[in-house]
Amino acid sequence: MGRPLLASPALLLASFASLASLASLAVPGAAQGQPTLSGAWTASALSEQWSVDAWGEACGPRPRPQGAPGGAVQIQQHGSELSISGAGRSWSTAECWEQMPGLARSKHSASGNARSWQTRCTTPPNDPRRAVVTTTTQATDTRIHMVETGQYKFIIQDTTCSASVTRTRSYTLVRREGEAPPAASAPPIASAPPAAPAASEKKPAASRTCDAPGDPARLEVTPSRKLMRPGERFQFRALVMDAAGCALPTRPAWSIASGPLASAATVDATGALSLGADAGEGALGLVATVAGKGVTVAIEVTSPDRYDALLATSGLNEAGESDQAAVVVIAAGTIGGRTTSGEDLGRQRKNLFVAIVGGVAACLGFAGLILLRRGRRRAGGELEGPASTGGAVGGERGGAGAEDAPASTGAALAAPAAGGAGPAPRVRGKICPTCGERYPGEAMFCGKDGTQLLLLN
Repeated sequence: MGRPLLASPALLLASFASLASLASLAVPGAAQGQPTLSGAWTASALSEQWSVDAWGEACGPRPRPQGAPGGAVQIQQHGSELSISGAGRSWSTAECWEQMPGLARSKHSASGNARSWQTRCTTPPNDPRRAVVTTTTQATDTRIHMVETGQYKFIIQDTTCSASVTRTRSYTLVRREGEAPPAASAPPIASAPPAAPAASEKKPAASRTCDAPGDPARLEVTPSRKLMRPGERFQFRALVMDAAGCALPTRPAWSIASGPLASAATVDATGALSLGADAGEGALGLVATVAGKGVTVAIEVTSPDRYDALLATSGLNEAGESDQAAVVVIAAGTIGGRTTSGEDLGRQRKNLFVAIVGGVAACLGFAGLILLRRGRRRAGGELEGPASTGGAVGGERGGAGAEDAPASTGAALAAPAAGGAGPAPRVRGKICPTCGERYPGEAMFCGKDGTQLLLLN
């Protein structure tokens, strides 16, 4: 029998290298066969459902669903992760949706060739607030679904506060990055079915004017969606109402949501949005905020050549606007409410200050009147005292006459010189240094303003 053929070590190494190369190419080939998830998408409204296990009075307000409005978003695929901007905020598959202070990512995984992600976030071990949040995201080529569950537990004043939450949101592909735009020969507007509004979109409420409106309870921005071209300017309308539907003068704070087109847009304090002439196509978010609660208006920016085609399929009216309003409920006792209370408190303080000043002025006037009367009585006593003394001295000296009497102001004013001989003594009066009014010598204070009088030379 012949000897079996043995492969040389060099041949074996070459074979293994070839197999490794084929294996390494197989997986990327499958991944490269998947379309990119980068492009324009639309997000549904964020749904939030709470389940309260234990919640005493010391825990504070019970948690309630907040949610977030839907709208147009831009998704960019960076390796195995996705970054999503629009519809109120920016978010990534590498993080949790929850943004509780102190919460940090403790575990993360990505699998399924960039089609499945899971992130776990927890509070630090020394934090008395125990929170565990798990965010799971699953994607197909045209749909992305996010589910987040959270467990919260803490103890305050010997009271256990425990609750759990479930948040969900879906994303639907509008146009993939690199795909050709839709043809201009789109069906007319009349045949295009209107798009279903998001949960946060409602018909604009009919506000009314009230004499004493309450705290802000509702914010509406109209329209909730808008189609615009580069270089255009549009005035959005905001309305803040109380729980009874009374319109308030409160104005929201406007800002541009982060995203690829954020640098190409500006908004002023009235809600007027301006697009730069060189703005590209894509989604843009406009945020209106009152008392920490905000709504995001979805704006689609497109070129003039594609405007009519997108308008025909968007479900918007002929002006490129939605007939719905983006709505958010504002919790009672928020900053907006404190602003109104601050105005009332300022008015009360002003009235109190005026009352205090008036009271002080009245007290000063009363004190001046008392001093004036006392001064007059004191002056009268001085006149009577020296005159009587002068008379007594004259009597003791055998009525020698006034020239032998003491030379005092009281004696001079009491009687003229005996027998009428010689010129009458000069009577010295007084004057007010403030108003210039003249008074007799016995006066002490001005009758107009209570100023102490001065002797005339």
